[in-house]
Amino acid sequence: MSAVIGAVLVFAGGNDLADENIRDVIDDHPDVVGLPSNTTAADIKTLSGPIWDELVSERAGTLSARAGFAIFTAVCVLIFTLCVRKNAATWARVLITISGVVALFPHILILGDYEPESVMAFSFVALLATLVAIVLCWLPPINRYARERKAGPPVS
Repeated sequence: MSAVIGAVLVFAGGNDLADENIRDVIDDHPDVVGLPSNTTAADIKTLSGPIWDELVSERAGTLSARAGFAIFTAVCVLIFTLCVRKNAATWARVLITISGVVALFPHILILGDYEPESVMAFSFVALLATLVAIVLCWLPPINRYARERKAGPPVS
């Protein structure tokens, strides 16, 4: 759910969120983008004119692509988790593991980049929850439960 909430923030923020994100990065870390240390986002926007709008659109596209991929992988993990609830089938746990590992990638990208703080917070929670889901589906009690369900009801 955390990945979905973060993605909704990105989609709702659109170009305004991307504009704010670029301003924050330039104002806080101009050296990261190759600018002199006393450069501000207002200076760049004034000098660049329509190029600024293109930069904002590109950043919004990047944020949206990561958000879309995060939603897709979160839905996959959720669907496979619902499949595993009934009998803890090995195939479902394998699919949780695979989709969980794939789901980590957008969150690693988000946490490694200069994303908006609200998006980073939800992404961090999603990353931790995905790691927990991967670990929990292979714990010994789950394996015992799966064996018991596969064996069928006890004979009286």
